[in-house]
Amino acid sequence: MENKRQQRTPAEIIAETEARLERLRLRQAQAEAKSNPALSPLMEEKVDLQKDIREAKKLLGTGPQSAVTRIAKHEAWIEKINSEMADAEAILAQANERMAEVNAEISRQVETLLETSEEKALEA
Repeated sequence: MENKRQQRTPAEIIAETEARLERLRLRQAQAEAKSNPALSPLMEEKVDLQKDIREAKKLLGTGPQSAVTRIAKHEAWIEKINSEMADAEAILAQANERMAEVNAEISRQVETLLETSEEKALEA
């Protein structure tokens, strides 16, 4: 199959040329508006609004700085912290239980040492 290039009709060429001309006129008007003191406040407001729109789109979008992405990262972080807390609670419970066992064993051995010392003192 052969792809033949279709030629544009004169009406299409005129429409494209008029659209290009309109874009050029708009660009010229914007350039003139920037230097016109009467339009200066509106042009400044337009710049501020463009910034607000850009920031809002960034937050509402799907990129790395979007609210959805940031929330997901924080939820993962919170999940990790909760897991670490659960591990810490288990470790603390085990350590407290073992501490009680060690303290009891120390007390038994100290009593044994005291009894042995008393027996040696009585024998002497």
